[in-house]
Amino acid sequence: MAQEKYILVKHYCKVSKIEDSFLNRLHEFGLITFKEQQNDIYIDEQDISEIERMFRLHHDLGINFEGLDAIKEMLARIQQLEEELNYLQKKLRLYE
Repeated sequence: MAQEKYILVKHYCKVSKIEDSFLNRLHEFGLITFKEQQNDIYIDEQDISEIERMFRLHHDLGINFEGLDAIKEMLARIQQLEEELNYLQKKLRLYE
């Protein structure tokens, strides 16, 4: 089982120059999860690339948080369909 690693939100915001209010809004919309421990808030390091992608979409393209939620759902659906397509292609090769 993979070990989860968490990053302190204050430290991440300082290093990445992304405001903590942006992360709070992502959390409010259910786009990321926080882990609270000893009055500190942490994010999973696996969420970092997703946070940075959403920040670019929001900051560079002006997409609001509702739009970010829709984009995340569509990307998840595309990934699911690609996995299903790969599975069906492998299954089809068995009959060729």
